Amino acid sequence: MDPYREAHLFVAAIRILQHRKQSPPSIEDLCELLEISTEAGLSACRKLDKLAIVSLSQDPFSIKLSIGDHLAIEKLPRQKEAEDSLSRDLESFMAKKKDMDKKVETIQADLEKKKQSLQSDFEARLRKEMEKMQKKS
Repeated sequence: MDPYREAHLFVAAIRILQHRKQSPPSIEDLCELLEISTEAGLSACRKLDKLAIVSLSQDPFSIKLSIGDHLAIEKLPRQKEAEDSLSRDLESFMAKKKDMDKKVETIQADLEKKKQSLQSDFEARLRKEMEKMQKKS
């Protein structure tokens, strides 16, 4: 998951838990809601804390979370959609296919020219042979 989506996910989860409990949620509650390990959740929250998106407050028994500058999420890098890469791959495939089709057409045209030249050569030889035979008779 890219940092942008991850930050939105964590901020939304914090908001939901604050609404449910009417108090700042603990890191354990957040991780339980998102179905991730506490270590992974704490790591992500510390990254968001450094960016001031989330603020961590520690008491002797737990770590509580609250939302800081949620607008800073928009500054995080976004991963391009898979559809974009899929469409780019499809476009490049279609371009390669067009190139291959053009090559096939040129090869077919060359073969047709060779066939016609061989046929005309054969006809010319046949006419010469027929003229020789007519002269002999």
